[in-house]
Amino acid sequence: MADQRTMDQLLQAPTEGVEDAIVVPAITADNFKLKHGLLTLIQNKQFFGHDKEDPHAHVHYFNKITSTLKFSNVPTTSIKLMLFPFSLE
Repeated sequence: MADQRTMDQLLQAPTEGVEDAIVVPAITADNFKLKHGLLTLIQNKQFFGHDKEDPHAHVHYFNKITSTLKFSNVPTTSIKLMLFPFSLE
């Protein structure tokens, strides 16, 4: 018997049992939290994936903002991994 699924259904990647793509390492610093204003700043320049958007400019802006952040005992990479999903729509 032939497979009755549409081409669209066949091209869908399976997501069941798949973990999140971005895994933030555990942060051991005491009293660490991201401020609401920082999240707002990141969300003000979200990347939507439209044809006229430049993904390289988006990453450049994101790196520019996150390079100004310094928290004791928190790796910058962890902060970037936490914030990046907020920069996407």
